[in-house]
Amino acid sequence: MNSKVCLILCTSLLLLAGCSKSSIDARKTGAPRANSATSKNVVTQLTDKDVFGNEATLAVSEEDIQDALAGEPFSVPLHSQVILVQSGSKAPETQMQQEMSKYYQIATFAGIPDRPKSASCNKPGAESGSENMNYMQALRYIAAKGRQKAIIVYWDTLQSGKYDPVTKTTVWSDYRNDSLADATTLRYLVRVAVTDVATGEWAVWSPVNYEYSLLPALNGQTPATEQQLAQLKQKTYAAVAKDIANRFK
Repeated sequence: MNSKVCLILCTSLLLLAGCSKSSIDARKTGAPRANSATSKNVVTQLTDKDVFGNEATLAVSEEDIQDALAGEPFSVPLHSQVILVQSGSKAPETQMQQEMSKYYQIATFAGIPDRPKSASCNKPGAESGSENMNYMQALRYIAAKGRQKAIIVYWDTLQSGKYDPVTKTTVWSDYRNDSLADATTLRYLVRVAVTDVATGEWAVWSPVNYEYSLLPALNGQTPATEQQLAQLKQKTYAAVAKDIANRFK
């Protein structure tokens, strides 16, 4: 008899442990799991779905396209309050913040999204809806509370290019802090998405990028210095900020 009671108690404890509930505040302050599948060294970039929702995968009719064309374009007047986000970073780079501050009053937000959590024992729809809310929808809510006009998200990629004498073109690849052969150029690609907080309307584009030619060293190898990278970023960010201001003023 005692063995049966013990077995029932052990089973009950296991079920409770696997299906325990906690308040939202408790989850906010809870310690992260040690066996996370995502490495801390892996940079998580914002995806199009994070920023644009499901619009890229919806079935779109010709009427939907015409309705979108008939809509009024939104504006972001100079000196408006905006949220600035750099994809994959806890905060936008200082150079970009400085350039954007010339045109807007900026607040920053992390560009690392929380991915949907694995299924739990909670009832369907009880809490998962709030936890797995779309990144941009949640950010619009935060911006609305802060009376910000728009949310500006940008993705940036530094690339190195090597001239191919056979095809007579420059072959580009992502730069990874390696030494660069002579006759190599650098470019900084930036993609921008601006979302209107009030309506959810958005615009996305890639401004013209700058290319930076590196002078070859005597030994044929030219390591890209921090100064060269900083100059390239400075030029690019200045052009991007000015482009945003001109487009939406």
